[in-house]
Amino acid sequence: MRILIIGAKGMLGIALAEVFLDSKPLLWDREEIDVTDFKAANRKLQTAKPDVIINCAAMTDVDACEDNSKAAHALNGEAPANLALVANDLGAVLIQFSTSYIFDGRNQNGYKEDAAPMPLSVYGQSKLQGERGAAMAKKHYIIRLDRLFGKAGAGKKSFVDKMLEAARTQKQLRVIDGEEACPTYAPDLAARTRYILENKVPSGIYHATNAGACTWYGFAQAIFKIAGIGVELIPVSADAFVRKAARPKYSVLLNTKLPPARPWQEALGEYLQSSV
Repeated sequence: MRILIIGAKGMLGIALAEVFLDSKPLLWDREEIDVTDFKAANRKLQTAKPDVIINCAAMTDVDACEDNSKAAHALNGEAPANLALVANDLGAVLIQFSTSYIFDGRNQNGYKEDAAPMPLSVYGQSKLQGERGAAMAKKHYIIRLDRLFGKAGAGKKSFVDKMLEAARTQKQLRVIDGEEACPTYAPDLAARTRYILENKVPSGIYHATNAGACTWYGFAQAIFKIAGIGVELIPVSADAFVRKAARPKYSVLLNTKLPPARPWQEALGEYLQSSV
């Protein structure tokens, strides 16, 4: 099986490359392919002839998407449709990653895979557009995640690493005690992606976060407790920080289609241990 990972230098791309190492996947990033250019991308993909296209390329800076709506919709929204068209031509499987930000966060019971989307931001809107584009592929998997953490790649660092860095220079940190969601450990997500592919589950949408949910403040508490770092955390409301994009207040993704995942605290402990 010839596997292609697009966005291979990012956090998730790195984890996927490790999980699929035995398959010797093709690892492409922006230097190798521009997924927003259909004609150029089609030429490259027709030459490579992958059996599986895993798309990790995305614009994930939520606030930057507000200022760069056109770019966000091109990469997050239009590119998956481009890949779906090529996947159909090649008879390939398309795997596209999405986010809980396609929901408005008002349902405190959480969101199942078939819940009605209602994004609050350009980022959420563009990712929802991408889901619909990816669904054009005859064989497709749309995998939703949230609060990704793991080894930093060429993209931005995770909340975990940002907290650890801040604690090196600050004894007191203000963290939002709100916006409850489910953290996702990149290696666990990569492993579940392989599970989905190898078990040939039906095409569709899957939620693949780690089990359990927390606020940003709760996440930070766990980080420092597990890492054994003494820092004073001050819980604040979301209004304490000026941010351009609206965030869902409660965007817990409910997994009803895959085997249960391990708790995010356990995955966090593994990551912090590996980072020492």
